[in-house]
Amino acid sequence: MDSQHRHELKTNELAEGLSHLPGLLKDNANTIIGVLLIATALITWPMLSKMANRKDLAERAAVSQSIQMLDQDVRSILQSPADDTSARSEALNTYLVNADELLNKAADTDIPNLAAMAQVKAAQAIRTELHLRPEVTAEMLESQVQKSADAYQKALETAESPTIRAMAQFGLGLCSEELGQTDQAADIYQQIIDDESYKATTLPTQAQRRLDAIEENSESFNFAEVPVAIENLPLELIEAVQAEPQEATIEPVAKETAEDVEIAVPDAEQTTPPQEQ
Repeated sequence: MDSQHRHELKTNELAEGLSHLPGLLKDNANTIIGVLLIATALITWPMLSKMANRKDLAERAAVSQSIQMLDQDVRSILQSPADDTSARSEALNTYLVNADELLNKAADTDIPNLAAMAQVKAAQAIRTELHLRPEVTAEMLESQVQKSADAYQKALETAESPTIRAMAQFGLGLCSEELGQTDQAADIYQQIIDDESYKATTLPTQAQRRLDAIEENSESFNFAEVPVAIENLPLELIEAVQAEPQEATIEPVAKETAEDVEIAVPDAEQTTPPQEQ
């Protein structure tokens, strides 16, 4: 068999194989697609994983930087001259702007704990600004505390870490206290104390301290009335009481005690009984 004949045979075999190719592709389409997808995933997965890691690191660095900026803002506010209201106001406004920027970064990240921590820190800053501002109106207090509470609530719903969830819930309790909702705050603190998932954190202890303070502040004391002898009152106060009894304020006057009065002790010679003559 010469070379030309062999070439013709190979050409015919190739043509015959190509003629069966569409049928093979049709019969094994699912298998072929699966193999291609696996091959593509094996090639692209390391690249995507590396890109995701870089994205996570960049987001963590951005949030960390924003939190540090808030700490610097607090120092700037505290160091501003007390008599320079313009500088202090500018520093306070910058503090709020950076807190809003941190909230934006929390909304842009897909990392649950990172977003929750950013929300907690931003909420803390919004509340702290109220304590650093010289004058706060009722409207400003209610608006900022509510904004802070909204951020804490989002953090509570987003966080996967028990510590961050406890921090967010504790913040909600503080917001309720600042709005005068002491019963609601007490309920929140009790929930933190009772939550088993928080036992490994320090938040139940802090919640117990806040709860104890609320209970102490809500206690009422009844003081027994102290009878006041009229002769122990100064003459001018007696005249004022007789003239306008409905407007006079009577302050009890403590009776003199032995410690308040200087007792004259006679000399020893004077205390010696006289000798009989």
